[in-house]
Parts: sequence; C-alpha cells; structure tokens
Amino acid sequence: MLQSSPVSEQSAWDVGYQSCGRKYGGAPPDLPVLFPGARVLEAGCGDGKSLLAMAGRGWDIVAMDFSREAIRISSGHHALHDVMFIKADAETMPLISETFDAVFLSHLLGHIPLKGRTRVAAESERVLIPGGVLFLRVFSVRDFREGRGSLVEPHTYRRGDGILTHYFSGEEVESLFPRLTCTELKTVEWSMKVKGELLIRSEIEAEFRK
Repeated sequence: MLQSSPVSEQSAWDVGYQSCGRKYGGAPPDLPVLFPGARVLEAGCGDGKSLLAMAGRGWDIVAMDFSREAIRISSGHHALHDVMFIKADAETMPLISETFDAVFLSHLLGHIPLKGRTRVAAESERVLIPGGVLFLRVFSVRDFREGRGSLVEPHTYRRGDGILTHYFSGEEVESLFPRLTCTELKTVEWSMKVKGELLIRSEIEAEFRK
C-alpha cells in the first residue's frame, strides 16, 4: 500500500543529523580529475564526506543542502573553510545559469520523490556551463535494501527514520537528463555481512556532459 510521509523530508534529515551527528562514514570513491580553479557544485552535501575528499584540489566549491543540521556539521570542519555553503533546496537552486564546470549529485536524487527528482535534474542542467560535466551516484534496484520499508512510489520506500530512498535502473538514470549526453554509466557492487549473511550493495555511477 502506498503511504505518504507524516513529516517533511527536511525534518527527517534534520532529526537524523541532530541525533547522530555525521550520519555517514567512510571515504567516497575516487573523484574525477578537474582542472585547478574549476567551479564545482555539490548539491546535497550532507555531512561533508565528499567535500572532505574534494578539499585541497584547488577547486572553487559551492556546497548546498536543505538541512540546516547538515550545513552546520559540514561547515564546521576546519578543512572546509574555503567552501561556500548555501542552505537551499536543490529543486529551486538560487544560482545563476551556466555557472559551474561540474555538478556532483551523490545520493541526492535517490532521496527525493519523482517530481522532485525531475526538478533537481533540470536545475542541475541549468547551472552547468556548456561543456560542463555532471557526476551522479544512486542506489541500484539490485541493492539488497530495495523493497524494504513502506512503498511510496515504484521502487521508492520510506524506512523507520522517515527518510525516503529510491532505487534506480540504468535506463531510468539516463532518462533523467534528456538535454545532456551520457558519457559513462556503470553499476558498482560489493558485498557486506549482516547477521552472518552476505548481502549485495549496488550503486549506479554516471557521468553526463552538457
């Protein structure tokens, strides 16, 4: 049965960060090579895990998140003092068109309902310069958590913490950016042991060029 959320998505994230601090650990995957001074946007910066990997590369970074707690945590790290932080919803980015050489969407779109995903994709296209590159990471429909939680939309579930997660196919990822050219699309999988059982984590990584 389809269910709606009793609280806003923003509230769920704020509560999670208030109770857990940095919600997600570990280092992000290898970042792409961009030229020094590249103007970079990370939409949905969360607790700053990816930003910490970006620090020291000579990029001009803008980080955005709609959670005030996420902004508080990530902006408080001393290594990120040169990053410009913006509290804003990625569905309506308060940014000038054709401003960024690269946009990173790392596990942002998977936490947004379908209509919102379409708006974030369009906004990401808008702020990229011609020739700019968009880097995307989302969970795949092959991930072991697909199907767990309350069904909200097809392949979209809300778990006990109130946070929404959507699981993508490769075709769906490509269709999100009709005005960009997909230059790379791959599925990355690894196993993790939960209560003695080996389970599959599965992500889709994609690169698009404007």
